[in-house]
Amino acid sequence: MKSPSEMSRAQILVECALMVALSFALSLLPGLSMPFGGTVSWFSTLPVVVVSLRHRARWGALAALVYSLTQLLLGASNVAAVPARTAGAMILCGLLDYVAAYAALGLTGAVAGAVKRGGLAALTAGIAATGAIRLVCSFLSGVLIWGVYAPEDMDVWVYSLIYNASWCVPDVLIVIIGAVCLARVKQLALIPRRSQAV
Repeated sequence: MKSPSEMSRAQILVECALMVALSFALSLLPGLSMPFGGTVSWFSTLPVVVVSLRHRARWGALAALVYSLTQLLLGASNVAAVPARTAGAMILCGLLDYVAAYAALGLTGAVAGAVKRGGLAALTAGIAATGAIRLVCSFLSGVLIWGVYAPEDMDVWVYSLIYNASWCVPDVLIVIIGAVCLARVKQLALIPRRSQAV
């Protein structure tokens, strides 16, 4: 595999398309699904994270946005099932649970490249930061859209945080483990340097 600096725009575009397709295929594998949405998957976001780490913000954002739209298509039935059944609630659900949450993955390389220490610490920080953005998106969706499912004796904010952290945190940890393992393959060039932030 060529290093990112040796690749043409067409080669990078093909790599992005293949990684998005791989992420999509991995998202179809059975994972640990929560009753009201959210899944601990088997590395489904890792290929998109790899694009972001290898090619930084521009290409990472493109791949992540395309992937987010594939997830929106897969989750269309969830969007249609929002409790309020209004167009505004459905649009907000689509934006928070799918588009914003998955598009954030494109920032992984930029965040990792900005970490002073570099190396595996930067890689882990980049994935953790974009995972935190996904959690915030799902948390807000839980409060604003899905809060009717909170138990009567529990504050909706606490319920949403606990519910969404229960699937998002393990999913992010799985991606970190996968990325750390892939980082051992030097040809992939996943370990960021500060100069590669954008």
